[in-house]
Amino acid sequence: MKPALRASLLALAALAAAGALLAQSPAPAPAKPARLALVIGNGAYKDAPLPNPVNDAADMAKALEASGFTVMKRENATLKEMHLALREFGDRLGRQSTGLVYFAGHGLQVRGRNYLLPVDADIQREDEVAFSAIDVAAVMEKLDSAKNPVNIVILDACRNNPFGARLTTTAKGLAPIDAPPGTFIAFSTAPGSTAADGSGRNGLYTQHLVQAIARPGQPIEEVFKSVRAGVRKDSRNAQVPWESTSLETSFAFHDAPQPKEPPVQLAAAKPDAQAPSQKRSLPLAAPPAFNVGDTWNYRITNLLDKTERQGRMRVTAIKGDEVFYANGNVGDVVGNMSRVVRQGGVVEEMHPSNHFYLFPMRSGATWDLTSVQTVGNRTFDLKVNLKVGAEEEVDTAMGKMRGLRVERVTHWKMRDGKASGVNTWTYWYNANVKRMVLGETTNVTDAGKLLQHERHELASYDLK
Repeated sequence: MKPALRASLLALAALAAAGALLAQSPAPAPAKPARLALVIGNGAYKDAPLPNPVNDAADMAKALEASGFTVMKRENATLKEMHLALREFGDRLGRQSTGLVYFAGHGLQVRGRNYLLPVDADIQREDEVAFSAIDVAAVMEKLDSAKNPVNIVILDACRNNPFGARLTTTAKGLAPIDAPPGTFIAFSTAPGSTAADGSGRNGLYTQHLVQAIARPGQPIEEVFKSVRAGVRKDSRNAQVPWESTSLETSFAFHDAPQPKEPPVQLAAAKPDAQAPSQKRSLPLAAPPAFNVGDTWNYRITNLLDKTERQGRMRVTAIKGDEVFYANGNVGDVVGNMSRVVRQGGVVEEMHPSNHFYLFPMRSGATWDLTSVQTVGNRTFDLKVNLKVGAEEEVDTAMGKMRGLRVERVTHWKMRDGKASGVNTWTYWYNANVKRMVLGETTNVTDAGKLLQHERHELASYDLK
């Protein structure tokens, strides 16, 4: 195996290690919201005005803000304003953000493509739609360019043709769309059908959607199931909403309420073995809450040659949904890494991330995920299976500690090359430490060559 290729594969094997010991501070980056929504309501059409979309957009914006979204709202937007809003939305969408686009107004299907109409649309012929409206495919491309894990597109735009006899389209309603990976697409009615604008403040679809979003603890699939049932019932089967999804992670607009434990249980609870800085005991599977100054030191043993080195992670800044470390690494708010700087200055980047910590992290949970990693000028496609096991007690450099066992198996393949293999991690996560307390990894090529075998043990930590 060529030395340069072997170096790249070794770097891949360590893509989620504690981090290289580089005393370099990260450059400041603009804050990216954890949840970002673009909400557009167009009703002031010259030919066929709609009374509800502006109200729909206003109420959707409030519902989304209440669920943690930063909202960009536009009312009665022209074509130029819609283009600029979409550009700004794409610029503000981070790699770990959840992106959502909502549109209420007129929409058309032309030659199998869907278009969202601005209020200044002046269309005389079917072939003019492409340059007088926003192609939904352009919205999907903008979302795809962010390389983020979850995107949601909601189109309350299947109303009837606003141009009447002046413009006869070849199909009514909107055309079906296959959701790309990590995307959830919702239509206010089935493909090829039209939706009612409504006689009250909101259109029938958005009326039910705003109510469903507010319910705590509902997975997104359940939210839209309840919307579909409500709309179908109220329209007497005339309007049946439709969705297409390829989400690979769970998503809920609001978390479920946390059950309160009886005081006697809290008093009787005994903390796990922790460093002196630990102030309280959390369930092992709880998500972390990082603070600037949080520091972890690991003893890393190369089990192939029995050598040891030290790994150090220290949080230096938290900007929106990104966490920056003193060694140049960048991660998300639950500990997954999107950028890792190695000794020698080699930079690894993962899109959307290396998928180590997903929540809710409960025993029996499993996820199948994909990611793309670049190491120098080489690109790897990753297929990750994450499986959560039971709580166990393990031996670390700090002594015995408890953790939730997680098994992570990654099948990797280098683009433009024949190299491929399997990277396996077994690690134990403890919410009171905010990271793993112990981890062991191997990396084996499909030809059977063992590239790396390491053990990472928590040696000390200090939480702020």
